[in-house]
Amino acid sequence: MLGLGVAGCGDDGRPAEENADEVDEGIGPDDADGTMDEESSSEDGTTTLDTDTSSDEGACAEEEIECGDTCCESGQVCFEGACADDCGGEPACGQDQICCEGGDVCYLGECVTPQGTCSEFSCATQEDESDCGEGYVCDPTGPVRAHQADPNCMYVPPQAEFLPTPEFTWGERKVVACTEDVECQTAELCVDGTCTPTWTHLPPADAPAHVHVSSIPVVADLDADCVPEIVFNTYQYGVATSEGVIRAIRGDDGSQVWSMTDPTYYSDSTANPAVGDIDEDGLPEVVVQGEGKYVVAIDDDGTGLWTSDPFVGGENSGAVSIANMDNQGAPEIVFGAAVYANDGTLLWEGGAGNGRDGQGPISCVADLDGDFRPELIGGNTAYKTTGSVLGGDFDGSIWWQAEVGDGRCGVADFDDDGMAEVILVRGGNIYALNGQDGSLLATFPIPGSNDRGGAPNIADFNGDGQPDIGTAGSTRYVVVTFDGVEFTQLWQAVTEDDSSRVTGSSVFDFDGDGRSEVVYNDEKYIRIYPGVEPDCQLDPPGPLCDGIMDDSEVLFRDLNSSRTRTEYPVIADVDGDFKAEMVFSTNADISWGLDAGIEVWGDALDNWVSTRPIWNQHSYHITNVVVDGTVPLVELDSWDFPEGDPYNSYRNNVQGASDFCAPDLQLFDLQADLIVCPELVLSVDVVNLGCLGVGPGVKVSFFEETLGFLGTVETQGALPAGAKETVSLPPVPGIEPATIWATVDEDEMGVGALNECDEDNQSEPVVVCIPIG
Repeated sequence: MLGLGVAGCGDDGRPAEENADEVDEGIGPDDADGTMDEESSSEDGTTTLDTDTSSDEGACAEEEIECGDTCCESGQVCFEGACADDCGGEPACGQDQICCEGGDVCYLGECVTPQGTCSEFSCATQEDESDCGEGYVCDPTGPVRAHQADPNCMYVPPQAEFLPTPEFTWGERKVVACTEDVECQTAELCVDGTCTPTWTHLPPADAPAHVHVSSIPVVADLDADCVPEIVFNTYQYGVATSEGVIRAIRGDDGSQVWSMTDPTYYSDSTANPAVGDIDEDGLPEVVVQGEGKYVVAIDDDGTGLWTSDPFVGGENSGAVSIANMDNQGAPEIVFGAAVYANDGTLLWEGGAGNGRDGQGPISCVADLDGDFRPELIGGNTAYKTTGSVLGGDFDGSIWWQAEVGDGRCGVADFDDDGMAEVILVRGGNIYALNGQDGSLLATFPIPGSNDRGGAPNIADFNGDGQPDIGTAGSTRYVVVTFDGVEFTQLWQAVTEDDSSRVTGSSVFDFDGDGRSEVVYNDEKYIRIYPGVEPDCQLDPPGPLCDGIMDDSEVLFRDLNSSRTRTEYPVIADVDGDFKAEMVFSTNADISWGLDAGIEVWGDALDNWVSTRPIWNQHSYHITNVVVDGTVPLVELDSWDFPEGDPYNSYRNNVQGASDFCAPDLQLFDLQADLIVCPELVLSVDVVNLGCLGVGPGVKVSFFEETLGFLGTVETQGALPAGAKETVSLPPVPGIEPATIWATVDEDEMGVGALNECDEDNQSEPVVVCIPIG
């Protein structure tokens, strides 16, 4: 990394130009070496001192300033032992030390023209809302061109090489006796005979008995502070259908933001919440099934908003969806086949399928017929709606009903015709339905299962560019392909979900190799499965390429107990650092129970790629919500967007930014405060010249050649591509002169945390606090 711009001090701490006056004035007829100047007489008889002697070779003219071994001319200052232009009190700019003129400011070593003032800045949870215009970033001096950010800054992680590690956990941890580390969970150590976390664990701030979680956590930035919150539903031991307390915690440290302990807003305690901006105030609200046949809404700050009119359909571990059903005004709330206005008024409820098979309901919303108005897919039934909420004539009716029972849905285009098919899981089978008429296209029995099945995941598991399907049964997880005509099994894995038999899973391509991994939590373990068996990726295939994914082939496995309902882990950037984290629930109100609460895991090797800072509901499919929690007025079809490389997935998150975009942190304008020398007060600009942002907390370390390590400070805000932040080291005792340098993304020992496209993180050594004379 390149460091520019330092400051020199006189030996009394004053700038060199102040000391120069004393040099010019001298101290009498005696030179510093004790000799006398020789007298000479001019033609007019006056006597002068002859100053042109070898002992006075370093003296400067009255209008000049002594600077090391040279003299600076009028209009210059002594800077780093060399002469530089006097910029009227402002430091000179860049390596050439030029003065910025005409209102220009020095930015990254160049004089640039600010383009007015700005009020917005970019971070992970904001959809580039800066008012600076394309090519500019919001800076304290005004928006200036981020022309030095490199769109080709890439870091390609090695395939399947990562180290999942807890970042924090919340809730209650079981005390487990041990004699050695291998008897403990991942990243725990056996300390004094007890398995002990090596990370931060937080107990609940209130309602201490409500620590069990058996529903999905959802992720969104509730307060627009650039750090997402994790919202989840908690219950007491053994009370899995009532008295649920909804909580919100910060995604970066797990501290509580709020909890809803008002009994009026208690939830069905294993229902899945959804978040989205339902009142158009710019911040997302939380909606979840209440204790009975109604829905409750909670404001972004934890204040109760309303309880809804009652619905008729089934209840039990269901999930809310938020979507704009009439393409007008505020979004609507969907629960099963019931559609609510944003104030909890029941607009209409379908009487056929609602997305329930044993537990639920969990329905989907998608534009199946291409008329730009979405249909409600209640399992085996598609409903059309007409009219509008604002017009007071919103209504609905059955469009089609499949000749199979009700179940859980997913939506994607499997035959490349631009129209979506519906995948339905129920009764131990996977069904493919024609999205336009509900006709049955194909059936696949889930191995080892004869009833139910988890909500389907749709993503490209094998890297062929086509969507595949994953789901869990009671004893197997299975991944199949579907070509529009028939199913073909890719692999299956032995699992254990004899209780609910409806547990879901999520999908994400952690290493960006084009093959999505599966994250699944059964009753006893959480696992990350590769999209393809490792031996099947060999040429020729290895002996374990047999269609059976055993635990020797998984990428990660750890103990994690659950009674299992309809929950699944989610993948999102939960702390605003532009990188993916894994968030999952855990509960211990079963005989094999371990811990209870929420766990957030990241990759200690920083090889997980970037992703969105949101996962807002059980039927999440990327295009259903903007990163700030806004619900689109007209949703783009996820199977057709973005053009040329559509997401075409369900319950999957997308790789963020450009593929393999990476940060490139560099240092500019390393300075020492002139006034306090020899004490060192240092500052430096940290600039991200890559194409991927980084979150707060980047370490910047300062060093001096003789004194060694001076200290480490951290950045306070996010650094999107092109952005900068100035960090300062608190005063430390120094010497004169001092040779200093700084490093970024490194601590005292040179250990960094981020993978960059350029890992040269050290500035060039520069000399400051140079004594004059």
